[in-house]
Amino acid sequence: MDQHKIITTQVIEDVVNSTSSDRVPIRDLVYAMESVGFGLVMMIFALAITIPTPPPLPSIISVPLIVFSLQMMLGYSSPKLPKRFADLTVKRSVLATLVNKSAPYIRKIELILKPRLAFMTTKTAERLIGFFSLLFSSFILLPIPLSNFIPGLGILITSFGLLGKDGLVVLLGITVGIFGITVSIATVMLGVEVVYYFLH
Repeated sequence: MDQHKIITTQVIEDVVNSTSSDRVPIRDLVYAMESVGFGLVMMIFALAITIPTPPPLPSIISVPLIVFSLQMMLGYSSPKLPKRFADLTVKRSVLATLVNKSAPYIRKIELILKPRLAFMTTKTAERLIGFFSLLFSSFILLPIPLSNFIPGLGILITSFGLLGKDGLVVLLGITVGIFGITVSIATVMLGVEVVYYFLH
């Protein structure tokens, strides 16, 4: 587990530090994370959603999450990006800032992860996790109030569970995500009722 933790916290730093270019291709990030599976790539993109950013950035970030979630649901062994997304680049300074700010928290979270409820981290369970992640990331894509943070947090927690083979944390992440989309739906319904009340 210690070696796995080192890979988890250092793989993105290695990509950032391996180039002096001002921009880093997204393909380089995804390729670097292939050996770790879906957990790390989902964590990075979900982390970018849970950090406050102006619209439409969360919706844009949710697109790769939708792709990866669909691949998980279909049984892919590692994340693959379509060429049009793989060719996109991100500023090296932005990526470095994200890594530097998140790395200490990631390391702390890793300390509480341990193999539990192994049935939730099997390949069959990963397909189910892909379904829920697809559902959560689809809500992030929609311009619905409160639809970004909580579903994004659910994906983030789930990804930590995948990385640590911790089925309990996976279940917690799915629960948080379901709560998030429930809040989003309730907010929309309340908004519709308010509009209907004032119009009538």
